Amino acid sequence: MADIRHLLNVTEHGYGKTPLLMIHGFGCDKTAWRRLMPYLEDSYRLILLDLAGFGGSTPEAFEAERHATPAGHAEDMATLCDELELENAVMLGHSIGGTIGMIASTLRPGAFRQLVMVCSSARYLDDQPDYRGGYSQEQLDGLMQLMEQNYLDWASTLSRVALGDAATRSREHDLRERFLAIDPEVLRPLARSIFLGDTRHLLPQVSVPSLIVQTARDAIVPMEAAEYLQANLPDSELVVLDTGGHYPQLTDPAALAEVLPSRLTLHGSAS
Repeated sequence: MADIRHLLNVTEHGYGKTPLLMIHGFGCDKTAWRRLMPYLEDSYRLILLDLAGFGGSTPEAFEAERHATPAGHAEDMATLCDELELENAVMLGHSIGGTIGMIASTLRPGAFRQLVMVCSSARYLDDQPDYRGGYSQEQLDGLMQLMEQNYLDWASTLSRVALGDAATRSREHDLRERFLAIDPEVLRPLARSIFLGDTRHLLPQVSVPSLIVQTARDAIVPMEAAEYLQANLPDSELVVLDTGGHYPQLTDPAALAEVLPSRLTLHGSAS
């Protein structure tokens, strides 16, 4: 098998010593971090990658059954940690990328000193009466049906909803094109696993300190879901950005960058 770094199109940037493993979210690739990188590259060794099936990852990286779940991608992250011999790294993951990094930390806890989960959720489906993930079963069934029947309309709708009050015409176009660049046969099964899945049972297994970053107005992840993460991840902190949308690294990277160095140095990560 080829080197995991080749398979996942891994590149490194920056001038710092502390490794910062950056895991992109659903429907994106590593270029989603490009506007945030200038704020971090002086202090960190930035490690960027494309999840299997996304971006510039190689065709042989993708295994349909295994990569239909976040857990399969987390296995890849654990392998990458081994290949890079990561110790005391910081994981920065957006949306499902944060969940993938969280799962990877249970597989390789020694690789990480801190997890940073941006607009992430342990479950998108409401579980009444005690848990609000943001969606009813009917809403998610409708979203999955639209994805099956009209991929273009689905991409347009999700782009508009996800950006929320941070939306502009150019941002909607950029995000929609990101979705459309991915093979629907890669995205559809993973979407079903993400939106209908549940990782709440894994949260108590996390032994790494966590920073949860949530935008104040996110139509994809409600504040209750972020608060649930904070309440159930051991040694965790929740920071709310006074900005909108599900993709702050694209729409307001300065706001996201502002909260990172001070919170990360609490755990001695900046060099």
